[in-house]
Amino acid sequence: MTRDGDSGRTEQSNNSRRRFLKASGAAGAAGLVGLPNYVGSVSAQRPTLNVLTWEEYGDQQLLGPIQEQVGVDIQITKSTSSAKMFSSWNAGQYRQYDIAIPNNNYVPKMMNADLLAPVPEDVVNNQSNIYDTFKGFADTQFTANGQRYGVPVRFGWYGYSYDSREIPDHEPTYEILFSEEFEGTNLSGDIIMYDNHFKAMSGAALHLGMRDAFEGQRVTLSEDQIQEVKQTMIDQKPLLQGYIAADPTYIKSFRQGNFLVGQSGRNEIVEMWASGDDWPEMAVPQEGALAWFESAVVSKASSNKQKAWEVVNEYISPKLGATLAKVGYSPSVNPATQQYLTQQQNDLYGAVDPAKLESFIPFKAVENERQWIQAWEEIKVA
Repeated sequence: MTRDGDSGRTEQSNNSRRRFLKASGAAGAAGLVGLPNYVGSVSAQRPTLNVLTWEEYGDQQLLGPIQEQVGVDIQITKSTSSAKMFSSWNAGQYRQYDIAIPNNNYVPKMMNADLLAPVPEDVVNNQSNIYDTFKGFADTQFTANGQRYGVPVRFGWYGYSYDSREIPDHEPTYEILFSEEFEGTNLSGDIIMYDNHFKAMSGAALHLGMRDAFEGQRVTLSEDQIQEVKQTMIDQKPLLQGYIAADPTYIKSFRQGNFLVGQSGRNEIVEMWASGDDWPEMAVPQEGALAWFESAVVSKASSNKQKAWEVVNEYISPKLGATLAKVGYSPSVNPATQQYLTQQQNDLYGAVDPAKLESFIPFKAVENERQWIQAWEEIKVA
């Protein structure tokens, strides 16, 4: 599951497992709560909560127990990217939803747009059990004027994957993505990069030794650095098989042998391992690895804030957090989930050494992002 900036997943419906609500089709319920365009029902006995999120959160193994535990009905609207979640909420659709679960770097944008309700610490009490690293991220990214507005839920990280049948074991480095030959293997035409300006250009920047640009509250590449990244990626293009976005496309293409090494998230490889593929390897480059973590927020326009935060609390509870890890191939921010996973499951998407988390570079807002996007467009057409 690639994460944000974001995956190019296509919308699809599977009614036997998930129920996805199209917001435009339920606008008639607006009068129930006195909020324009609000979608959903309000009932003291059993309210309906509308959640804008990723596909896995609609899995019935997760959805059924949460609905029973909290005493709500949950309607899931699947989104294909955090950027789309933010743009729709910022355009006024925050009135249509109770909860959204974007990537962490979009929570401050929602905060700045005044779209969110603060977190009631007494309701979301499972926060006390999450990894210290994510507590720190929440303190620095999600807190303003003494109030916190987002709750970390699950996470993953990026680096690159490679075909171990063709490329030998090696010291992980981004150099492999920019080399015609590496460890005796000809890689010309056998490399892929993400079709996303933030992830692809960040990988190139780290390759060029620009780690300092990722240390502050925002990613701060200078104009000269952006130009250097752009030229490096233009020079890389003859080595590429192409750019790629969606997880299913990545996995299918990798299995078909269309490339030997590619920028990737760990989730794609975990999914392949879980399906019996033993040849893909995942590497965390020594120059630094980007990490994403999804974070739940509640709309300031929700008429069911208490119940909404109770649902969020279940997402990071030990048992249901483990269920989410299993259906989404991603570890929970709550290490207590490990007791509900087998040893094999913990190896894949459960147990994580806290020391490893300290070396990750969390997704952040980008300074001068328009310049990044302009450079990316020039890279793509070069």
